[in-house]
Amino acid sequence: MKKRVAKTAAAGGLGFLAGLLLERGLESLTGMDFVDGVFAVGGAVLASLQVNRDMVEVASKNIRDMFGKDPLEISEEEWNLYKEKYPKSAVYLEKALGV
Repeated sequence: MKKRVAKTAAAGGLGFLAGLLLERGLESLTGMDFVDGVFAVGGAVLASLQVNRDMVEVASKNIRDMFGKDPLEISEEEWNLYKEKYPKSAVYLEKALGV
């Protein structure tokens, strides 16, 4: 678990820096003033999600196996059943999707 947190934090930090550089570059090239940090935060979120993509894929597979449906098609009741059976996976999925 600590290793995953460290990988997520490192990827988020790199994504933040990449987004910040992109923002500054676009501002200097176009002369437009973007909201400060919007690209940096977006980069951090995308990089963090990419690192945790495997967990989201496993959770999606579990939902398909359990209900025979795509995760986007399950009802709230089915989601609650999934959360009871796979509580840790549900927490990771909720965090990854920002639910």
